[in-house]
Amino acid sequence: MSLSCIKSYLALLSILLLGLPVADATAFWGGEYLVQINGQEFTEQDYRHWWQEWQDPGMAVHESVDPFIDFILLAQEASDMQLFENPRYKKKLDVFLKVRALMQLKAEEVDAHKVIPSREELWQAYLQEYTPILDMQMIAVQEQEQATAIEKFMAQGEAFDQLADAAGLADIAEQLDSTGPMRYTRIPEELRAVALQLKPGEAGGPVRYGHAWYFLKVKQRQDGSDEDFESLKQNLIRSSLKQQENELTQELLDRLKSEYQVSVDQALIDGIGPEGPGKEDAEKIAITIGDLKIPASFVFASIKKTQKSRGHAQREAEALENSKNRVVNDILVQVLTEKASLDRHYEQIPPLKYTYDFYRKYRLIKEFEDTVIRPQVKVTDADIEAFYRENSEQFSQAGLLEYAQVTTNERELAERISMKMKNGAEFFSVMEPISPSGVPIKKEPLARLKPVIQEAVKKLSSGQITTVVDGPNTYFIKVVRAAETKLMPLEQVREMIIKSLEQQFFNDIRANLVRLLRERSSIKVNDQNWKSLRKQLLEESAT
Repeated sequence: MSLSCIKSYLALLSILLLGLPVADATAFWGGEYLVQINGQEFTEQDYRHWWQEWQDPGMAVHESVDPFIDFILLAQEASDMQLFENPRYKKKLDVFLKVRALMQLKAEEVDAHKVIPSREELWQAYLQEYTPILDMQMIAVQEQEQATAIEKFMAQGEAFDQLADAAGLADIAEQLDSTGPMRYTRIPEELRAVALQLKPGEAGGPVRYGHAWYFLKVKQRQDGSDEDFESLKQNLIRSSLKQQENELTQELLDRLKSEYQVSVDQALIDGIGPEGPGKEDAEKIAITIGDLKIPASFVFASIKKTQKSRGHAQREAEALENSKNRVVNDILVQVLTEKASLDRHYEQIPPLKYTYDFYRKYRLIKEFEDTVIRPQVKVTDADIEAFYRENSEQFSQAGLLEYAQVTTNERELAERISMKMKNGAEFFSVMEPISPSGVPIKKEPLARLKPVIQEAVKKLSSGQITTVVDGPNTYFIKVVRAAETKLMPLEQVREMIIKSLEQQFFNDIRANLVRLLRERSSIKVNDQNWKSLRKQLLEESAT
């Protein structure tokens, strides 16, 4: 046995002989915790679950474990204040749990059972939904007598493309030499019934469609190909998965109806007319789901709401019946799935357990901020005016700059002109070699100029000249009238300043409260475990 093994054995033996508690034994070995906060231990895995919910896409791994500690401290303080009793907190948590539990129920009962169909299944669906593909000729005439004339010559064996001529209708009939390859689903149903019966080279008709009579000839018929199938394969898969989802959802609902003892008084619902149920029926129970009793008056109110949202007239019989069926089905779906998802307590089972725990603490912190911090945020007129004075550059607008500019990419010419300007030559006359027709004077906001030119001219006074070299170009600029900076009126920016100060004061108060919580709390960080965890997180984020 090696020396290190002997030491480990003796250490373990001493713990057993001394009868140290498990917690003390863990402390003896250095501990598995990441951080201890007010007697509560949090492990690396606890941090990972928190980080998974906390981080935004691209967020850098924290330098220290402090943000996690601050989060726990604030949540503990809010809990100690029993802010979990606040109605707003309860409502938000309830909504969150219902939505996420429903998602988990769907994932477990529906999504987990969907399968990608085999190629054979997809091929059969392809043949049924997308084939045949037809290329047709067509003749259309407006009158039945004209159709009868063409039909006579077609029966005599006249070639299809000669039928209109033979019947003396060449100038009247509309003829299409070829539709091009076209899926049968794109053919109007009236014409499709005939077209699908025809083999390549066969003709049929007349068929009444719209305001005309049609004759059809199938030039080519394709009953599917591997290439076409592959181009539609993803559509076929999506269609199959959607169909499976509908079937699995219905199976789930059927099981839940039995489990929760659903009863629907169809006769009572059928008796709900455009004006609602009769007075004697209004409070009769139309739907029973376990202990939940839903009266006919509630069903009718839901029907009216549905019709209004869909733009249906209340008195349209068909719309009313459709609305009834939809409302009853929606009530059953919503109530049953909500009951089932909540009864399964997904919030106690991973993975929702970790998300729910984070959100519960997060909402407690928000209650703390709204209850304790925000009431302390007070922005006075003096604060607003001081911020306005001290940050005037944020509220300044530059007026129009009046300037003359000449540009050249000839380096030698630019150097000669620069020398003349240094010797005192007048700007407009010295620019004549570059701009013989004269130099125009422009008026523009400073912000519209190229950034390199903006930097050069924004400090110039009226009448001053500058030269800017940017890549191959040289710019000669004379400021005729400098842009005046105008300060926006305080009243125009007051609301913006208030929001900025409120956020600043909020952050300051929050930071101070966190500091006080830290001072009065017992906090112990396992630095070795944190360094190891942070290294792992950095490596994971890099990949």
